[in-house]
Order: sequence, then structure tokens, then C-alpha cells
Amino acid sequence: MRVSHPKDLDVAQRISAGDEGAAEDLFRNLSGEMFGFVRKMLGGDPALAEDVLQEAMVGILRSMNKFDGRVRLRSWMYRILRNKIVDAQRKRGREPVFSVGDPEGDRYDAHGSWQKGVTIQPWNENAEVLDVVRRCMELLPHNQREALHLLAVQGIPAQEVATILEMNYNNLRQTLHRGRQSVRRCADQALGNLPEEGQA
Repeated sequence: MRVSHPKDLDVAQRISAGDEGAAEDLFRNLSGEMFGFVRKMLGGDPALAEDVLQEAMVGILRSMNKFDGRVRLRSWMYRILRNKIVDAQRKRGREPVFSVGDPEGDRYDAHGSWQKGVTIQPWNENAEVLDVVRRCMELLPHNQREALHLLAVQGIPAQEVATILEMNYNNLRQTLHRGRQSVRRCADQALGNLPEEGQA
């Protein structure tokens, strides 16, 4: 078996052996971003997000001896976290959708960024516009919202996002493309309906 991430494997082995300091460091470094992800995926409910995150952390600790270093430890932890999110959504009667859908033309490079020559209409980055974008992201299918949040909001590299979401890289790029296009259309429509400056 090829170990791609020996440092992560060392951390996992120390935690499995009862190193509380290693466990505290790991969760201190990742709990903030993981909480933000859970909260976003569960519609902003902080109490539910906290419960799901705690449940995920318990599951992570119990399963730490199964980590084999083939993927990054963070990616492996996010997989467990996603399973807990799915469980919470099902309990609330909201079945998540992970299907990718039909592919569209690829306009992104190997790092998930826009290819050269692709023109993008820039958005004015004020609070009102960002609020519109956030609301538009909430309307996306679960898999698109999840992928965009991990990549664009949390800043996790595209290859790692593909690992977390357990999809191949081409499917991730298609999912990101569809999500970005939907958010752009939604935001353009919403912003086009806003009153001009100076009008009430």
C-alpha cells in the first residue's frame, strides 16, 4: 500500500495511540472551518451544526486507526463529516442530492480556475451583492452548493475537494461549472431587479 501523506499518517497513529495533544491540535486547526461547512450545509442552524460536528469528531476519533495515509487527513475527516451531515438532513426530511448531472462545456483549468480567454462580468464586491450571491448559493442543488462552498468559501484546493466529495476530478469541474453558472444567472437576475442608486 502506497502512503501518500506520511505526516498525516503519523498524526493519526499518534492520536490512535492516545496522544491527546495531537488530537487537540488537529481539531483546533480544523474545527472552525468544519463548523462553518456544517452550518452552511444545514441552513445556518448553529445548534444543529454544533451537534453534528461533535458527533463527527467522535466518529473521527473512533475511526482514526483506520486512516491509512492514502489521502490527506483533512479529506478523510471531511468524508466522515459529510456522512453525519447527510444523516442530519435525512432526519429533517431533506434528502441530499449528490448526482452530478449532464456535463457542460469545460471552462476551467486543471486547478479549478477559469481558463485564459474566458471573460467574466465582475461583481461589485459590496455587502449587498455578496448577500445576493450567498442567497443564490443556498438555492443550488446540494452537490453544487457543497463543492462551491468547499472551493470558493473554504479555499480547499480542487483536487482535495474532489477527494472529499468522492467524485472524479472531471465530474467536480462539471459540478463547479454548473454551480457557478447558476449562481451567476441568479445573481444577475436579482441584481438587475434592484433599484438604481438614488431610487427608492
